[in-house]
Parts: sequence; structure tokens; C-alpha cells
Amino acid sequence: MKAYRIAIVGLGPKGLYAFERLLAQLGKLEIDKNIEVHLFEKSGNFGAGEIYDPVQPSYLLMNYPNRNINVWPSEILKPVVDNRLSFADWIAKGTYNKDSNLNDHFASRSMVGYYLMECFEKLYRAGISSYRIVKHRSSVVSIIKKAGVYELGYLDELDAKDQFLTVNNILISTGHCSWKGQLQEKEKPESTSVTRKSFIPFIYPVDSKLSVIQSNTQVAIKGMGLTFIDALLALTEGRGGRFIKKDDESYIYEPSKREPGKIYGFCRSGLPMIPRSTREGKKPYLPVFFTLRSIYGRIVNGEKPSFLKNILPLYILEAEYNFYKVAFHKKGLNLDPDDNVDRFRCQILKFHKDYPNEQTFNFENIFKPVDFQNPTDNLGPLAYLRYVMSEAELGSEKSPFMAAVMTWGNISEQFSEIYNFGGMTAESHRFFDLNYRSQLNRISYGPPLTNMKKILALLENGILNLDYSKNPVVKRKNYKWTLKVANRGPVNAEVLVDARIPTNTSRDNWSELLIGLQNNELLREFIVPGKESYNTGCPEVDRSGRLIDSKGNINPDITLYGTLTEGITYDNDSLSRTKNNFASDWALRTARSYSNIGLNSNIKTLR
Repeated sequence: MKAYRIAIVGLGPKGLYAFERLLAQLGKLEIDKNIEVHLFEKSGNFGAGEIYDPVQPSYLLMNYPNRNINVWPSEILKPVVDNRLSFADWIAKGTYNKDSNLNDHFASRSMVGYYLMECFEKLYRAGISSYRIVKHRSSVVSIIKKAGVYELGYLDELDAKDQFLTVNNILISTGHCSWKGQLQEKEKPESTSVTRKSFIPFIYPVDSKLSVIQSNTQVAIKGMGLTFIDALLALTEGRGGRFIKKDDESYIYEPSKREPGKIYGFCRSGLPMIPRSTREGKKPYLPVFFTLRSIYGRIVNGEKPSFLKNILPLYILEAEYNFYKVAFHKKGLNLDPDDNVDRFRCQILKFHKDYPNEQTFNFENIFKPVDFQNPTDNLGPLAYLRYVMSEAELGSEKSPFMAAVMTWGNISEQFSEIYNFGGMTAESHRFFDLNYRSQLNRISYGPPLTNMKKILALLENGILNLDYSKNPVVKRKNYKWTLKVANRGPVNAEVLVDARIPTNTSRDNWSELLIGLQNNELLREFIVPGKESYNTGCPEVDRSGRLIDSKGNINPDITLYGTLTEGITYDNDSLSRTKNNFASDWALRTARSYSNIGLNSNIKTLR
């Protein structure tokens, strides 16, 4: 019998989780195992991928506390290796660090990368005793179905040669590499060295990609999310600047004189992300108003939920409840945990009658640059950053503002159950994607407080300028970029950096691999049906992650997992083992498929 070939395309954390489950399921088989497992990771960082590259600078921090990171699943079928340590336990063992708060720290991404790669090596060593496992430092660029099997075309990253491999079963977990950068597509600079230095479409790895920016250069950065923070730190701390901690735990920045002269940050909203302390998310959260029972209980005739009618009002109630729960506590009062809206309103009315100087809750102010207790005037960038940092220091147990802000992260699991696989109306799916997704990411999944303190220090120092932060008009002229906003004179920058992670806003942003799969009729775009159907820009899969082909048939041989399914699923955290977990089902199906073929017929391969 010829070998049964399995390919995992993309060996970042999601590919690692799939590999772990595959070895666990194959280990149960009681037949002879003539199996090859081919692992494709273009960075060469098997288990970590590009995002968790272990050699990246240590000042690039996670926005995910140590307690949430664990390669090893809590499933009945145990992994094939012993000595399985969570990330926090791994750190403690390696450094002899007995800090009781180690679970709550934000580690560097490089340290997480070392952990992921060490876990991969354990699995690899365990697997090669039973199977042929081949590591390819390569990008898979095409998949073609031929005579019941699949020919993978891949480009070797070391010798740049096109190569081909025939396989029987494929899992694709290529993450953000599945999409092209939007700005990169719109801006196609002439192929001159001067122009290439004036535009940087992707910042990773930061040491090499940002090295073309010379000291005293004027730099504009598009996007003000987590990647923006990485870019800022790479251009300052990464160039020898020092953040000096003061007695009050804030920072001042001491320049190295190798930094850019000025850095202009901007995005559509003009607002930075709201930071989080290590305390956020430690306790289990039980929603009061935002429950599946409440949402579906208000829908008749089996209709799909509407975001505006059925979901948003309950989210607002949940945020309002959390706001007042803390406000009550600050006055020595308790807010009844009751989902009766009328009784809830009565409690709020009495509270404001007793405390007339307390500011009432306004949901829209969560997304505006205002002080919740004095929301009449918009705050400038510096004042707003100081405000949200002071609230983040208090945390959601003491700050009504932070309690309201953190609500979305607490209820996102319930929302995912509604959103996934077109669970809302087409109009709602479109409205959420276009109007709320990025705003909610900004307030709910922000950076560690430490990093935002550094950003504040750069703003106070003057290296960072946010005067043009709100959706400026950006034009290129004579190898320079001009930023214009109302009521201010234009400024010029020699370099424009795109600090946005590529997303799947449309098929125009699909990678070469996805376009090829579509052209070969192996996949189609997920479209939410409705009066006005919504094209999500996401490949369609079934509820197990199996690809849907152009005719609507389930392909049992190709599975997508992770960020690649964002749009048909919601909140695919790259390190989560449980959110939208297609890996466990895939591994079980693959083992059963091999077992059935091995018992009943020869395995068909081309070579």
C-alpha cells in the first residue's frame, strides 16, 4: 500500500494545534500506519510562524496574558507527549521564577515563540518514530485536484524553486498571510529604490522592514492598532531609545537621536486602542441581559436575529448594567443581578435621584474621545490617552467606564454563536462588519497597559504626533506623502508605513493560493442570503471547517482553520485552543479516513 499523505499548510499556533491533535488521533489506530505528514511553514518557525518569531525584539509584547496560553488541550484524548507545561509553568521552570503573579503577566511575543517551537519539537520527535514527517520551509501557492488526490505547488523559501507534491488530505491554517494588504494593492510604487523606501506595506519582521527609515525622517503610519504600537516601539526603543520608569510607574522617553524626526499616526477613527491591565478577564463572566435565551426569545417564525433590533439593544443593556454595577459599588450599594429591564431602570432612576451629580450612562460615549464623567467636550489625543490609561489602571472592578468597555470581550463568545455561519440576517452581518467590528476591536482587545504608557511618553516627548490622526486625506507627490485635515495646514512625510494587518474585506484581497482554489472550483465565497445578499469576502466552509466547492458540495479532503475563516466565523484568536476549533474534528476525520482506506483499498497517489 502506498503512503497516505497529509499536509498542514501554515505551521503557526493553529497549525501546531492541528498537528498535535492529528498525532493523538493517529496514535489510536490499530492498523499498520503507512503515513506521511508534510508540514509547510514559510518562515521556518514551525509552531510559531511569523507573528511569534522567537528572534523578534523582546519589547514587542503580547496583548494576551500568560494564563491564557497553553498548547496542550483539555480533551479526553491526551497528547502523545509527556511533561506538558502551560506557558506560565514553562516560564517558571526555565527561569526558576516563582512569582505568584506570573500567570497575569504579558510576556514578549518572542518568548511565546520559543515556547510554541519547543512544544512543536516535542511532538515532532514523538511523531517521527511512527510516521514520515517532512518539514518544508515553503509557501504553498496552488492546490489542484487530479484523479481524486491533490497536487500541491509550493515555492521553497531557500532555493526559490517551484516544487510539487501529491497529497490525500489538507488542512490550511495560513492566518493573515491568506490576505493581501489593502494599501499595498492600491499603491503600486514604481520599481525604484527611492520609491520603495518611501512606502512600507508590512512591518514584520520589524528589524529588517523598518531599517530603511533613516533618523530624523518624517514618518506617517496608517492604522493605530496593535501593529502601530509595534512600529512605534521598533522606531524608538528598537533604535536605542530608553523608556525610564518614574516613581508613579509612568515613563519618560530618552531619545537615542536615531529615531525619526516625527511620527504621524492616523486611522479612520483617529483614536488609539484602550489598554488593559493584567487583571482583566481573570474571573468567569455570566451575562445578565445578553444571553442566547433573551436574543432568540424575541424572534418569531424562525427568523434570523437582527443586529440592530435583537443584539445591539441587549449589548447596550449589558454594558449599562456593568457600568452601574461599579458605580453602585463605589457608593457602597449593590445593583440587583436581575434581567428584568423595568426593575433595572427603577434602580437607576433612584440612584441618580440620590446622587444627582453622578453622570448617566451614554453608550455612544464608549467610542468617543470624551471623559465619561464630563462628556460635553471632546478630548485632544494627549488628554484622551491620559484618561483611558487612568481608567485602565483602575480596571473594570473600580472604573465604571472600563466595566462598560470590557463588556464586549466578556460576551463575544455568545455573540460568536449567533454570528457564525450567517446566523444573523444578511443586512445585519454587513452592518456589523462595516460599522462595529473594528470599533469593538479597538475598545475590547487592546494592548497591555505597559505598552500604552510608552506610547504616552512618546506623545509627551513630541516624537509622536496625533494632530492628524482622524482620517486625513493622504496623497503622494514627488516621493512624499501629504496629510491633510480640516483646520490644520498640511504636513509631509518621506515614508508611509501601513501598520494594518491584512484582512479579508473582499475577494480582491485573497492570496494567490485562495484565488487558485477558486479558479479550480475548489472553493467559493461565503454569501449570506437575504433580500440583499452579503458577500463576506471569506471562503465558505461547513461547521467542521470543510471547504465548500463552487457547486456547493462539501470537500472532505480540505479543511480551513483559524483566521482564514474570519467572516464566516468570529473571533479566531490565534492562540485559543477552543474558539472555532476545527482542528479536533479534522484530526478525527483524517484518522478515520485513513483507517477506512487502509482496511478496504489501496491509497491513490500520483507519485
